[in-house]
Amino acid sequence: MQKESEYQHPLADINLLIHAPARLTILSILYVIESADMVFLLRQTGLTWGNLSTHLSKLEEAGYNQIDKSFKGKSLTPR
Repeated sequence: MQKESEYQHPLADINLLIHAPARLTILSILYVIESADMVFLLRQTGLTWGNLSTHLSKLEEAGYNQIDKSFKGKSLTPR
């Protein structure tokens, strides 16, 4: 039997970086599909653009994902 001072709650060791609900949702989606664009993740998570961007940046800083930025669509050419 453990003494009260030795008891550690089972959730004490969870990684708060990845177990925050929004980040866990993002990582779960990316695990299954391996890659996604922002619009897809916005629709799947229901997060705002800024909120999603912040969560993705935090996950990238920790090495859980990689963000590749690009622009697709119309291009502008100077006259």
